[in-house]
Amino acid sequence: MVMCSYVTVVPRKLVLEDGDIVILTARDVEERLVRDTLFRLWVPDVKAVYRYLTDVQGFEPAIPSVPKGERYGLKRALSDVWELHLRLYDDGFIDAEVEVRREYMEHLTSRRLNVVYEAFEYYRGIYDKIHLWYAPAGKWVIKVIDHLHVKLREPDTLTPWKPIVLGMVVTGLFAYALTRIEKGGKR
Repeated sequence: MVMCSYVTVVPRKLVLEDGDIVILTARDVEERLVRDTLFRLWVPDVKAVYRYLTDVQGFEPAIPSVPKGERYGLKRALSDVWELHLRLYDDGFIDAEVEVRREYMEHLTSRRLNVVYEAFEYYRGIYDKIHLWYAPAGKWVIKVIDHLHVKLREPDTLTPWKPIVLGMVVTGLFAYALTRIEKGGKR
């Protein structure tokens, strides 16, 4: 398997609906964008976007995942290492992040990144507008002046969890069978 970093762009300098200008630094990205949801997309018809993503774009339910109040949780592989995870909410908001694929134990780490344009690229066939919410201020973004290039480094190792679980089940069944051994003969 080829390990690779994930590279994207995120808004760096943006204008909010009230005229305030926000400038994100590399430190903001390093400390906040990997931990928090700074940017949220919005669409008027979540159900239509959900159907489009699953029927046309190949998204699947994001299982297993920890629910955060979303109506739909979807995932789509971007590479052998990375997947795009979308949470679609009843109020039209979409949270999008790139993370280690859930086939690996490393999915449970904090190696993830709140992204913007990746989700839009997949749903633009049904809704071709970007409505961007800047969550820390609780305001709409009306203009993006420039962007930051962000690189999400690949994990040092990738550990598939399914073979581990299968091995534990087989070991458990074997151990149970050993406890059932008895001397043969009369009952």
